[in-house]
Amino acid sequence: MRWQGGVAAAMTVCGLAAAPVTAFAQHAGENAVASADDAFGVNIGSESIGIYSEREARGFSPFDAGNARIEGVYYDPVGNLSGRLRESTTIRIGTAAESFPFPAPTGIVDYKFKPMPTEYGHSFSYQFAAFGGYIRDWDARIPVVKGKLALTGGLAAAHLHQSSGLSNKGWGYTLRPIIRVGTTEIAPFLSRSNFHKSFQPALAVLSGADLPDLPKERVLRVRRGWMKSQNQNDQMGVTVKSRITRELSLRAGLFHASAPKNSNFTDIYRITGPGGAARHIVIADPEHAIHSTSGEAMLVLRLGDQRVQHRIFAGYRARNRLTETGGSNCFDFGSAVYGMQDSGIDPLPATPLGSCIAGLDPAVAPPLDFSTPVSAGRVRQSSLMLGYIGTLDGIGGLNLGIQKARYRASFREGDTGDVNRSRANPWLYNATVMVTLSPAISLYAGTQRGLEDRGVAPESAANRSEQLAATLATQYEGGVRWKFDGGQMVFNLFEITKPYFSFDESNRFIQLGKERHRGAELSLSGRFGERLQVVGGVVVMKPEVTGEAVAEGLVGKRPAGTPTVNARVDFNYRTGIWDGLTLTFTVKYTGRRAVSSRPLAALGGSQLMLPGFATFDIGLRHRFEIGKVPAMFRMVVENVADKKAWDVAAADAIFPANRRRFTLYIAADF
Repeated sequence: MRWQGGVAAAMTVCGLAAAPVTAFAQHAGENAVASADDAFGVNIGSESIGIYSEREARGFSPFDAGNARIEGVYYDPVGNLSGRLRESTTIRIGTAAESFPFPAPTGIVDYKFKPMPTEYGHSFSYQFAAFGGYIRDWDARIPVVKGKLALTGGLAAAHLHQSSGLSNKGWGYTLRPIIRVGTTEIAPFLSRSNFHKSFQPALAVLSGADLPDLPKERVLRVRRGWMKSQNQNDQMGVTVKSRITRELSLRAGLFHASAPKNSNFTDIYRITGPGGAARHIVIADPEHAIHSTSGEAMLVLRLGDQRVQHRIFAGYRARNRLTETGGSNCFDFGSAVYGMQDSGIDPLPATPLGSCIAGLDPAVAPPLDFSTPVSAGRVRQSSLMLGYIGTLDGIGGLNLGIQKARYRASFREGDTGDVNRSRANPWLYNATVMVTLSPAISLYAGTQRGLEDRGVAPESAANRSEQLAATLATQYEGGVRWKFDGGQMVFNLFEITKPYFSFDESNRFIQLGKERHRGAELSLSGRFGERLQVVGGVVVMKPEVTGEAVAEGLVGKRPAGTPTVNARVDFNYRTGIWDGLTLTFTVKYTGRRAVSSRPLAALGGSQLMLPGFATFDIGLRHRFEIGKVPAMFRMVVENVADKKAWDVAAADAIFPANRRRFTLYIAADF
């Protein structure tokens, strides 16, 4: 899996869990396999299935690209949207986006919020999480005036751990009133997730062909207590849905998302030789503000009858984002071995690395001096949009859209005050045609051109956490969908082209060429017989980088971290034991990936590669009643064979993937 933004993206994995995670209004009804229409990615409650996710789709990140929607309304994501607000998260890509207005090249993260409750109730859950962690969760559903006014919300507390040493301890709350007046629904919301004790994984940053040994321990705990980060996610906003006339409706929303870093430490081991020999570097950040205000207003005109339907869209969307970076302190603790707690081979290096402060004891918190002003990046972007979606029963459909975008960005250097500016005014478009050959088989073809973000520079870059410029991305795709009794199969071909970002000779993460992903994907979902449900998918890609930087040997032909193959199959088998005890089984495979950004002379001009690896999970789930109270338990053992492997945070930066772990989830609806 490729995670743009390095550790910032790696933190998301733990953050998603440590944040309030419950999704369905009733916890006992959660079952992602039973709810999925395809294998392209869906999250329901604490369960995620499919070959894609918010952070990875066809080798890119739709989340980092800025392709998120709340109730169908444009939203610029900063941090993680609380799971307590969401009923589900679906990745809209390929045929899954055929009826979605203004689809994007990298796919769309579609957040669906919980509906207005009709009955009073509470849901409680407790998750015994991996490596001794936990999640405690309470949700409330309160219809104040039935059909007119309701309240939803709740509380959560969590302490989560991963094999890499990444951990979060925090709490969160959400509140979402829902108001209906006539044919208009107004739903403001407020959410906070506070992580008051957070440790990032120790990154192994490669400079050559030496790959450190994978740690023998199942959990890598080499951190010091003073390296504790503190951060939070705040989300607030309002969605509006209104039926103005029988044919005309309005869909709108305004959102403010904030993910300030109150304190942040990045633990880096720069590998210098075989066996994990490294230089141990710790970077401490001052307070950084990161926030965005975004929203959209869209009018929809519906025309036609049961056989012919037309939808015409006209709207405007905009965002205003601020990202602060820099002003950091760097500490060089000398020679060490990756995976070992400060071995002290060379605790007092005579030559510090760069501007890092040396000669300090790693067991003692170093003095922090944040006297250098922080840098600030500002992005203002807007689009005027016009679209059309039409369907002819038994024949097919057409999805067309055009946008006139306006993009303005500035970056102010904290130490010099210099300001760099960029601007663009591109035309963007999308066009998809669906042809129905029979009630079972449909063909489709489409193209999209979008203005997408590339996330932030990795933690190991000289311009770490800097917001990267938005770039134009183009996609061509086509496929076939076969619907059968109980499910469907989808086969797609695609090609995505974007500018490529990697490290230059000064270790800055900048644009250095073009990146093209050509591939094929297959999805199968359905019920086979009365007891077996299957959701499975595979994507096979040829990721490639071109440009002058490749010709000059600055970067390799393979984008770092992008696997050639990614596959996942989930099985649910409902037995006759205890009136429906269900067995679950999951197989996952990640193919070969380049880990080095440059071709290496020691490898004959090839890039350093990580081998492919497979894992499998087994589990049980059961729905039952305690008196009249619906309840559910779910047990899962992930990575049963305890396979050791590396995850790629960014080019030349890796950390251990999760090892074998056990979770037990218990929920009840009152």
